[in-house]
Amino acid sequence: MNTASITPAMIASSPWAVPPMARREDFSLSLEDNQKIIKHIESGGIKTLLYGGNAIFYHLTLKQYEEALQLISTSASKSTWVIPATGPAYGSMLDQLPILQQFDFPSVMVLPQSDISTSLGLTRGIKAFAEKFGKPVVVYLKYDRKVKAEHVKSLVDDGLVAAIKYAVVRKDYTDDTYLKELCSLVDPALILSGLGDQPAIVHMRDFHLGGFTTGCGCIAPKISMALLKAIQSQDYARADELRRMFLPLEDLRDNNGPIIVLHEATLAAGVAQTGPILPHLSEPDSSLSFRIQQAAQDLMKQNDSVS
Repeated sequence: MNTASITPAMIASSPWAVPPMARREDFSLSLEDNQKIIKHIESGGIKTLLYGGNAIFYHLTLKQYEEALQLISTSASKSTWVIPATGPAYGSMLDQLPILQQFDFPSVMVLPQSDISTSLGLTRGIKAFAEKFGKPVVVYLKYDRKVKAEHVKSLVDDGLVAAIKYAVVRKDYTDDTYLKELCSLVDPALILSGLGDQPAIVHMRDFHLGGFTTGCGCIAPKISMALLKAIQSQDYARADELRRMFLPLEDLRDNNGPIIVLHEATLAAGVAQTGPILPHLSEPDSSLSFRIQQAAQDLMKQNDSVS
């Protein structure tokens, strides 16, 4: 695991893959299958792993949290950055902090909180946690203006932010006043497009964001890496061609739940045995499972064809 600090150059060097977490039938973590997922992602050139929603860090017990951190910190190559998540509840963050401090992760992402919180309150909580953690954290913005842009700026100004994952869903990604305001107050190179490969072109071209996260890139890392390079070289025709390769699986994720679909797709593509999905989530029905299988296998074939 790479323990070097997160910088704009590091953010721009690779998509940030957001992998699922493989489990055995008794819900315990599968070392072998999680290593397969990591090695497959790394084989496509991706060098940053972000464990959050797709890994269902929301529902881990403290015991499994420690087991998960041990697994991901030792399974990645020495050149791969690994960033786990914490929270979203403030109490959970405090309970997880002593476990996090047993490891040398370059940062940790604070999971987004929508209920029982205010913008100033979330800012205070992130600030208190980051100061105790002793390293800048990744701020995850998922809800429109739930954290005001000026409050995000205050955290950046205090040196407490390593990166920002921006994942506010829009009908038209070119029209985003929250992101525009954020970019006027914070260096856009610190911000990642946090909704996968689909809005990455718009976010990086029009708002000059530093990079993007990828879920489907866990199955097709070569395509995701090629997409990043195409955007950075301003070859937008090629970038759109690559982006469209993700559409069948991304459409299934958008319409049926991104976590559930990626968990099933990772199995269907032959990457690893992902096992059962944790409660409070449920497995896809047979009809959806078939469509996921087709989309995942087609995407894997396209990934193999990308040089």
